[in-house]
Formats: sequence, structure tokens, C-alpha cells
Amino acid sequence: MSLDARLRFDTLVVGHANRLAAAAARAVAESPGRVYNPLVIYGASGLGKTHLLGAIAHQAAEQHAGLRWEYVSMLTFIDAWHAAIAAGATEAWEARWQAVDLLLLDDIQFLTGRQETQAELMRLFERLHAQGRQVVLTSDRPPSEIADVDERLLARMQGGLIADVGRPDFETRAAILRAMVREREQTIAVALLDELARYEFANVRELHGALNRLTAQLALGDEPVSI
Repeated sequence: MSLDARLRFDTLVVGHANRLAAAAARAVAESPGRVYNPLVIYGASGLGKTHLLGAIAHQAAEQHAGLRWEYVSMLTFIDAWHAAIAAGATEAWEARWQAVDLLLLDDIQFLTGRQETQAELMRLFERLHAQGRQVVLTSDRPPSEIADVDERLLARMQGGLIADVGRPDFETRAAILRAMVREREQTIAVALLDELARYEFANVRELHGALNRLTAQLALGDEPVSI
């Protein structure tokens, strides 16, 4: 699976709610396999976990020539594993993943109740870790709260670093809105953006949607949009 080229550290707005996760992600990108292995980032949907995965992949690839990385969602990983079993191609499957220097697995909460996949993932983690390869995982909840996960796999995750991403505060929301306006090359009064940022949106996606609505209202031009 590909990652949007715009998902980079220089387009990431860092605030109190994601400071630890962002710092850990930078450290992993600079020294894959040497620090925080595995790195587990968790938080609700739309708070920037995939942005951090993209930033890690792009910076690591730029800093380390020849680095091989794979980004895959947990559901896609599960489907591919079952397809390899059905086709009798488990050796090719294992060879593919063992050749990866940086493995980025998104949405591992879907491991619930999948013992066979958990066992395969545990074997893969052990091989990659023994070879100094980096693993980064994301989840919508802490690993300890993912139901029905093998204790050994959970222990492996807890042996690295677990960092959460929370809701952005007012200052971070305001900074995100200003960054989005700059990226779009728009002109919107700072006072309007700050007023919009005062709403405690559940996640960054909702914030994006609110800015889109404001932009659409401004584009109508029927009457000025006031605070």
C-alpha cells in the first residue's frame, strides 16, 4: 500500500496531545531498529496516526539509502496471509516480509480473536527484531485493551514504546487551520480561523471538514462571514 507523499514531519503540526508520539516517530525514522522497537502509536480515528506512519517512512527512506519499507493495514495483512495459505505460498509470504527493513502496520485492533494471524505476526516480529529491523504499529486503543490477544504478542508490543495521540487543544487546532490555509494558498482572516478553532472537534478530520464548510461559505460571496 502507498502512503501520501504529503504525510511528512514538516507538514505535521505538533502540540501537547501528540508531542511524545511525534518525537518517538522522528527517533525511529532517524535510527530504524535501534530505538523504540516496536513503536506503538494509539488514538482515536482521525488524530494523525497515519500521518506519523507516512512521516516515518518518507524520512527514513531519505536518510537511509536502500531502506525497504512496507505500509499495510491489518485487514489487508490478514487477507494476504489467508491468501498465501490457500495458495500454498507461505514460503514466498515469509520471504517478502523478512526482506523489509521497516514494517508499518496500521489498525492492529483488528487482531482480536485471530489466533492464527497473531501467531504468524509473533513469528514475524521475532525474526525482524533479531535482524535489527523496525516495526511500527498503530491502533485505536492501547494494546492492553485489544481483546483476545496472545500474551506473548502483547508483551512484545509493551517491550518497545507505546505512545498515545489525543485530541488537539485550541492552540494546536488553530495552528492546523493556519497550516491548511497556507497549503491551499487561501486567504482567510486569522480571527475567523481562531473562532473556528474554539470548537472542540473530535478529531482533525472534523476540523478539515469545518474549514471546507467555511471556505465554501466564503466562496459564495453573498454576504461577509463574520465571527
